Amino acid sequence: MTSFIQKRRNVYYARLRIPRELQGQFKRLEFFQSLGTGNKEEAQTRAYAVICRWRTQIKAARGSIDAIEKLAADIRVTPNPGDEPHPEFGMTGKDWAIENIADRLGSEEEEIRFRNIAMGRKTPFNTFLDRFLNDWDVKDKTKDMAASVINDLNKKFHSIESIKRPEVIALARGDKASSSTKSKNYGFARQYWKYLEDLGVVDGAVRNPFSELGFKSSSKKSKAIHRQAFTKKDVETIYQTALDKNDHILADLIALAAYTGARIDELCELRVEDVVTEGGVQSLSIKDSKTQAGIRKVPVHPKIKPLVKRLVKDTNDEYLVTDQSENKYGSRSSAIGKRFGRLKTSMGYGEEFVFHSIRKTVVTMLENAGVSEGVSADIIGHEKKTMTYGLYSAGTSDKKKLDAIKGLSILKSIN
Repeated sequence: MTSFIQKRRNVYYARLRIPRELQGQFKRLEFFQSLGTGNKEEAQTRAYAVICRWRTQIKAARGSIDAIEKLAADIRVTPNPGDEPHPEFGMTGKDWAIENIADRLGSEEEEIRFRNIAMGRKTPFNTFLDRFLNDWDVKDKTKDMAASVINDLNKKFHSIESIKRPEVIALARGDKASSSTKSKNYGFARQYWKYLEDLGVVDGAVRNPFSELGFKSSSKKSKAIHRQAFTKKDVETIYQTALDKNDHILADLIALAAYTGARIDELCELRVEDVVTEGGVQSLSIKDSKTQAGIRKVPVHPKIKPLVKRLVKDTNDEYLVTDQSENKYGSRSSAIGKRFGRLKTSMGYGEEFVFHSIRKTVVTMLENAGVSEGVSADIIGHEKKTMTYGLYSAGTSDKKKLDAIKGLSILKSIN
């Protein structure tokens, strides 16, 4: 708390800089208030409550759904500014802050809720969820799934303090979801509980109530869906059907996939600037891929050169696959991927066939044409398994990759 106090003319002041984006709203750069004492220890004790109150105002200004609850959570996990009770107040800085803030709340209900969380008596299960998600280094989609699970569990448990292993086991046994779904969902809860242990909210010496719940596979084992490759005729038929339905952007995407073997996400992220020519070979430079091996250059097959030229000329947004809005996870391929899914389903193709099946088609054709696995891997963006090629090789030359790609012949004609 020392960094939040400043002495001026023998009196200590509390100060807290306001985030830049909120300075206009508060019409000031920082909060500043006299603590009415020249004693440093006493100033630290008083500053704790003042700083906490200002933080509540900042949270509220940022649109916090429940600034009071979040403030209570902050106090709960903030180290005490002094373990010994202050001689004047008879309590620690944290205890004094709780009393000071509680007395200023607008209703008895708010005061009780604030005290219950700040003092660790009755804390909603999802109180620290935002903090957990902010610190968790995973994709946004995973965070959203975890948040949904934890918010749902919040409705089933009275509080963090009330959660005991027998209660969790009973809940899990009564859950009608599949074993794999339960394993995933309770895995999120287990991870969140570990985070609560790290914060000191729950006792890390006590067994995690969400661990080792023993989900068993169903006796009726569901058959895993094995993704299959389209035949050359399949790809031709789907491409033509997209054209017949006047979905020319989807048809263009299918043609690009048929002659590059690239993933749908990789193709949808290609920009005009990613069409490059080096050493006389025109290529698509794939910079956005799910793996390191996926970052590569794929030579442009002679058959799609006119298509690439047209896409560069006609783009509305500098992307080759134009006019695709991002979903909330930043993916441009979501909407057009769903269009492909609806199209292939309407044509009678089952779950074993997806857009990725075109990639499998290309790999199959490269293999049948006698292209070595190393060259094929460099075209497709697969990791090489051998030590020599995978670790030491600089990769296949653009000319050799082009020679291999020239052997592909999937679509009769490209519009």
